[in-house]
Amino acid sequence: MNELPLSVVICTYNRADLIGLALEDLTKQTLDTSQFEIIVIDNNSKDNTSEVVRIFTEKYPHIHYFFEGKPGRSIARNRGWREAKGTFVAYLDDDIRVDPQWAMALLGALRQQPQPLAVGGLVEPWYAETPPKWFIPEFELRSWGEKAGYIPAHRAPFGFAGGNMGIARSLLEKYRGFQEELGGGGDHMPRMGEETDLFFRIYKDHQAEADRIFWFEPAARIQHWTPARNWQVPYRMQRSHASGAARAWMMGVKPFSVGYWRVMAFGVKSTFRFMQALISSKNPRKTEWIKYRQTLAYLKGFSDESIQHGKDGLK
Repeated sequence: MNELPLSVVICTYNRADLIGLALEDLTKQTLDTSQFEIIVIDNNSKDNTSEVVRIFTEKYPHIHYFFEGKPGRSIARNRGWREAKGTFVAYLDDDIRVDPQWAMALLGALRQQPQPLAVGGLVEPWYAETPPKWFIPEFELRSWGEKAGYIPAHRAPFGFAGGNMGIARSLLEKYRGFQEELGGGGDHMPRMGEETDLFFRIYKDHQAEADRIFWFEPAARIQHWTPARNWQVPYRMQRSHASGAARAWMMGVKPFSVGYWRVMAFGVKSTFRFMQALISSKNPRKTEWIKYRQTLAYLKGFSDESIQHGKDGLK
């Protein structure tokens, strides 16, 4: 019996109003259904997610539903790859629309020779309503360019957006999947970056060939739901702060070390870039101001977590 090439994992929490759209798109893929399965991990949803998914599992034999009662995105993701039968495991968010060529493009990139260690796809915003003029697509766009190719070594350490990625199941098993200290759970703002941490651990073991490990495939295209919350400034600052804190946690940076100051120096560079952008950028000034504030919030999170890490090390 031939092994299944691809398992597509969607972890979901209280998204009954959206996950049906993602599943509907996945039933319209150009890749034959004999080549992939779809695994939905319901991470303790309180709405009617299970009923929505059941409509699809009853109609499509390659769609499977699993309930994971312990909350946490990393916990759900790990349950996903452990249930997977595919050689490769792809992860998608639950609030997306999927291009019909997505599965074919992602699997083709994963199978190419030499084989990359992971593949990331294009993520474009899908607006719930018309955003304000200052909120440009760049805020939610996850792209490495118009052409497929390896991510350059200097940009490789932290990989891709976790909501559109593929990786060999054997590699997930080798690295024991996602660290459950990251990913959070429930409705609160979690400590982010469980997929970034996985990429960083892989990168550290392959630095000699870092320019040939992570492949970007723009043909593996999805659109990510972008609600009005995303252009609320306090939310953007909170998310940036959480992202910076997660980065410091996974790097294990000690406060005021060389590594700490190397990251914090980016704030100085960002200040000069911000001032230059106010003069030359075609974007609204508020756009540049929010981008700059996000950088500062990120660095504040990085610093806060580094200092806390130093205090914990003294206990």
